[in-house]
Amino acid sequence: MTAKILDNNFSLLKKHHRNTYRHLVDQKIPQNYVVSDSQSGHPTLIHIDSKGDRKYLLSKYNPLQEAENFIKNINIADHTNFIILGMGLGYQAFELLKHIPESSKVIIIETDKHLARLAFETLDFSEILLHPGISFIFPNESLEIQSHLEDEKLNLCINGYYLIQQNALSEVNREKSNRVLSSLKIFMQESTINFKTQKAKSKIFCNNLANNFKNMISSAGIDSLESAMLNIPAVICSAGPSLDKNIQFLKAKRNNFILISVATALKALKANDIAPDFIVAIDPEEITLKFFDFQGNSLNSWLVYNPVVPSPIPSFFKGKRLVYDSTSNLSKWLQKNIGVNGSLGKVFSVAHAAFQFTNFIGCSPKIFIGQDFSFEKKRLHSKNSYYYQIMEDQINQSSTLGILNEKNFHKYADNIIDKKSIFSNPLFTTISLDSYTNIFSDTIEANSKTYNSSEGGIGINKIINIPLREALNLYCTTNISNKVSSTLNSITLKSPDLKKASNAAKDQIDLFNLILDKLDIVETALSSSLTLTDRIKEEFIQKMNEIIQSMLNDKETTLFLQDYNFSGFSIWNQRTNQILKKKNKMSQKELIDEEFKRDHDFYKGLRESVEFNISVFDLFYKEASSA
Repeated sequence: MTAKILDNNFSLLKKHHRNTYRHLVDQKIPQNYVVSDSQSGHPTLIHIDSKGDRKYLLSKYNPLQEAENFIKNINIADHTNFIILGMGLGYQAFELLKHIPESSKVIIIETDKHLARLAFETLDFSEILLHPGISFIFPNESLEIQSHLEDEKLNLCINGYYLIQQNALSEVNREKSNRVLSSLKIFMQESTINFKTQKAKSKIFCNNLANNFKNMISSAGIDSLESAMLNIPAVICSAGPSLDKNIQFLKAKRNNFILISVATALKALKANDIAPDFIVAIDPEEITLKFFDFQGNSLNSWLVYNPVVPSPIPSFFKGKRLVYDSTSNLSKWLQKNIGVNGSLGKVFSVAHAAFQFTNFIGCSPKIFIGQDFSFEKKRLHSKNSYYYQIMEDQINQSSTLGILNEKNFHKYADNIIDKKSIFSNPLFTTISLDSYTNIFSDTIEANSKTYNSSEGGIGINKIINIPLREALNLYCTTNISNKVSSTLNSITLKSPDLKKASNAAKDQIDLFNLILDKLDIVETALSSSLTLTDRIKEEFIQKMNEIIQSMLNDKETTLFLQDYNFSGFSIWNQRTNQILKKKNKMSQKELIDEEFKRDHDFYKGLRESVEFNISVFDLFYKEASSA
């Protein structure tokens, strides 16, 4: 019987879950688990520890009833996605499927492949394996799950998820379970930050990218400097309040390290007559321009920029420029068709980008200053930063510096949490800033020789805190200015393949025009009727569905459209899930009305996105053809 069950499960796995099949096909039955009949007759699971002690991981009386009671306590209707950590023998998954629509996603994470093999030998998983929303994750040796969840990232950010964890199973592999949970938490923190940013700024990103086309093809890529500064110490300067405490120590040993500054810290460095080697800019907002206003022609630094920054920054910057690949799909297309510039991977803040760049060029050790991730005395920035200057300009009889700091602090009121500083003093941070510390911790390897000399803030896990004076005396002992200068002076610009870019742009314009033609047909059909009858609405829904299905067949084009109208695509996805949840409770007319409103609202943003992308790619085509 066991062999027959296993053969059937493996046949379905091979057909519908090929990666899972590959993981399990060669696994052996574990010796530390035993399947036994419960009092109800349903198979249950026993764990045998190193001492030979036996422990039931599922109910010895009725594991099926146990799963039913567990699922009963979840308000299924409130959730679209479910993540099950530890599949056991699958009872919770079986019970969950009885209560969710086919549109729901269920992700099963199992750290023990041997146990999964045992489960597939024990019970018939046909119902689970044939459900379209089921997927399995078997984390790699480092127990990271980020790559496995990449395809579901948008769905999880929009619709959230409910975590189902079997405590008894987790206790057996407590360390593994905790590491997987940590990996899941970090992934969702990173994804949520990116999701919120993209949702709020997608149109700005796309417009800036379009305007930066000329800058991109005339800038060197960061790949020109890959590993060029091996084992040269670097100081990464951010603009947190602690920068006021130790910035003066940089000057004495300035020639002994590479100085990498985030744009917000420039004014503070200039106030102390310190010039950075590199300035990192990634933010798309126009306020970023203000960080460069005071520099004039005197700044002889390299600009490292994300092509989503406002175009005047690289256009008017007097020093040399290095561009790196943005994670946007438009940027990826440009790099694919005009030449590779090099990537910093996923970055979540300008300080994180600066750190990744420092890694990219090979610097070691790396020393942070002004990286607080917190408020100090309700201040978020150094006294010499641009943001502080704004407050100083607002000081009058009724608005003191203290009052202005208080007002700014309370802007974050809903997001404020209490933390301890590196000196164990109480201070404040935000949920977002606290998340950034996790991201940094995950990025930094234990042996990466990275030190935090901020002398304030909440610190970063895995990074040793050390006073800046001490760090400079220990690690920055040799004058490396000549080596840095010669390396930077040797960089040559690569010639982009503009003919390739021109042809690719023309092909992409044709694809967008096909979608626009279909939208014109939909609009004509809709406007030709004086009355919006149910029949007209149904025809509109059907035609929009045909457009959406055709877009799904061209993933690259769809991603361009999504980049510009990210909010519209997100809302359509969210409303679709809401409709599916209550579909069975609605009349046919109510269903038509809901779907029509969803698609009609989406149609407006989709047309705008198509027309924008046509204009952008037309610009690329003309610029590349005439260059």
